[in-house]
Amino acid sequence: MAFFENFTSVIRQKWLDYVQANRPWLELQMRQTSVRTPDGGRRPSSFLVLGVVNAIEPKLSNLMVPFYQLNSDEDALVEVLGLNFDPEMALDNNGTPKTIEAEDAEVTPMLPDAQDSFE
Repeated sequence: MAFFENFTSVIRQKWLDYVQANRPWLELQMRQTSVRTPDGGRRPSSFLVLGVVNAIEPKLSNLMVPFYQLNSDEDALVEVLGLNFDPEMALDNNGTPKTIEAEDAEVTPMLPDAQDSFE
């Protein structure tokens, strides 16, 4: 059990790093599709979360087949992996939660400025 707890904490941190690095496009995506979380916030769809964490943590793919065979509900898999939380709340963690919401989204450039792209 200690292995799994450690593994899920690594996945959680990698997910938060991904969200931090990809906030602009995730804000746009969340305007269309989001899921309410037990902490009162919102997160991207379970399919997106599972796709991202499988891409950024290759060892997870070894567990996904048996997990999916036991329970093919994508929301349950996100819960088991400890990812059913608002990533913005976790990143901000300053007492005033900010969730990714359509009305909160600011216009953010999707690509870096030309002078920054090859540095």
